[in-house]
Amino acid sequence: MQPRVMPEEPSLGVFHKFKKGILWGVVFVALLLSVILYFIPQYRFFYVPEELPLYTIRKTYQDDTLRIAFIGDSWADYHTLLSGDTIIVNAGKRIYDKPIKAMTRGKKGALSKEIYYFMYSDKTVEHSNEPDRCTQPLIEDHPDYCVVFAGINDVTYLRPLSYYAENMRLIIRLLLHNKIRPVVMEIPIVEFTEPMGRKLLRERVFYKMRAVLMGADNNQGADYQNALKDMLAKTKLQDSVLYISAKQWNPAGATDTTMFLTDRLHLNLNGYHRLDSCIISEIIRDHVTRQ
Repeated sequence: MQPRVMPEEPSLGVFHKFKKGILWGVVFVALLLSVILYFIPQYRFFYVPEELPLYTIRKTYQDDTLRIAFIGDSWADYHTLLSGDTIIVNAGKRIYDKPIKAMTRGKKGALSKEIYYFMYSDKTVEHSNEPDRCTQPLIEDHPDYCVVFAGINDVTYLRPLSYYAENMRLIIRLLLHNKIRPVVMEIPIVEFTEPMGRKLLRERVFYKMRAVLMGADNNQGADYQNALKDMLAKTKLQDSVLYISAKQWNPAGATDTTMFLTDRLHLNLNGYHRLDSCIISEIIRDHVTRQ
């Protein structure tokens, strides 16, 4: 009679591998949850337009002053730094015999959604530490025209075309609701990669990953220009806005170094003289025609 063979007990090595596998599984799940919890608010703020309640301005004027507000990103911010309001007024005096008042507020690096949010300074808290960037006071001053600089950072930081177009629609909607004529500035073709180049490598990789997930990684400046035109056509807003193309004031783009700072992203003083001369000419022409 042969002796019974007892089954071998699992070696300690098997248990160690099992425990190690569980540990790695827990780490993976924790990392996945962290990414999800981080990406959800990022997705909501940076990729999904959010329509806020309209507010109505009651302020009116009985004078003949032409009032113009400028809002937006760093192009509006530099407009303030380089005395663009004065440039606008002086250029306007040469072709218009009534008073002109200009007001500007902008935020460097602002995305189109942030520019929209800044129009609701008393209803949003994302930028409560930067009250001087909020443009609701400019809107509530009830200008005749509001010039919107937006989109360069949407291109730079690889936001979807729909994100840019929809935020622009919301900006225009609020202005039209208050009988303010929107001046829609077409995104100029500039050196979009310059701000991204200043980011750390891990930040650039993360921006790229988000863009790939949202299908925005291959978009170019011209794509955003076309997205804006398509939105205006589909919503039948073309005739409700004053649209100024980039070629109207700068046919050569960023290659015209006489108009740009060394980053080829922001205008210098000469650039703002060219830009503002075009803007005020178009506004006065439109204003006289509509009257």
